[in-house]
Amino acid sequence: MGYTGIIIGATGLTGTALVSQLLEDEKYDRIITLSRKQITNNHPKHENHIADLFDPQTYQEQLKGDHLFICTGTTQSKTPDKEEYYRIEHDLPIQVAQVALKNGVSKVVAISALGASPDSKFIYNRGKGDMERDIEALGFQESYFVQPALIGGKRDEKRLFESAMKKIQKLIDPLLFGFLKKYRTIEPETIASAMIYVAINGYDKVRIESDELKTVVSRSF
Repeated sequence: MGYTGIIIGATGLTGTALVSQLLEDEKYDRIITLSRKQITNNHPKHENHIADLFDPQTYQEQLKGDHLFICTGTTQSKTPDKEEYYRIEHDLPIQVAQVALKNGVSKVVAISALGASPDSKFIYNRGKGDMERDIEALGFQESYFVQPALIGGKRDEKRLFESAMKKIQKLIDPLLFGFLKKYRTIEPETIASAMIYVAINGYDKVRIESDELKTVVSRSF
């Protein structure tokens, strides 16, 4: 009997890559996605449920399985209101994780950010740091947080600042060596592969920084 994986944030850049890889992974029999919009996919392993992730009543019966993958997130330009921004970055994943734990999910693997810390001066890193701390405190059998640097790939939505940063980062990446390697761009497919590896095999660290995610992926080949 294979695993059942549950994904929130499945329509985002990394979430899309994760769904694709999980559907092709023989170790998983069922892939459940909870999203606001219908995900068009005729794969026999895929179950898509329309849900308002801020309202547990819309998904608590469907959020049952082995591994919860959290790929949700936003940007300050898309969500300028600080309270709403924090709700998406912190409150939403915590609420979903609480339901998952109650339903017997044993592992959670969440996308965080490089430099995440509850003490950070930056609202993005602080929200992710609070999310890490509070999910870890829930008491899953295992919880992991992947901390990518700037994520490569093309998004459907326009993020002008991010697009400009990617162009600059592309020039800088070859110059980043040693302890600076963790700041190199990382592709969504790499993050997704690392998340799956950690969910199946476990890991000796709870927080895995960007450069180490690439090393994790190399273990799976």
